[in-house]
Amino acid sequence: ASINVVGSVYDQNSYVFQQGRTLGYYVQLAGGPNRNADWHHAFLIRADGSVISRKRTQGSGFWKESFNDVRLNPGDTIVVPEKTLRPTALRGFLEWSQVFSQLAVGAAVVNAL
Repeated sequence: ASINVVGSVYDQNSYVFQQGRTLGYYVQLAGGPNRNADWHHAFLIRADGSVISRKRTQGSGFWKESFNDVRLNPGDTIVVPEKTLRPTALRGFLEWSQVFSQLAVGAAVVNAL
């Protein structure tokens, strides 16, 4: 019986299941989330196919357990997705200025011919 840890962690691997161990234990065993990890959107795929998201376990209830404290079963898979790049205003400005620069160079070449 094993636990799989995949995604943006330092050591994606399958680890031997140990009774009573938590999700946080196995993530730390894999070296923890790396700098490209989107830890806020991590989720657990149970061996029966059900999914537990990190957001679902976060809450204001007194009895709500944290995502790191979820007890695992044999065959579970922990998925830590990678961050997606969001375009910034500066990046958009640089891309558009590059387009206009290339258009100006093209127009200058056509004018010279």
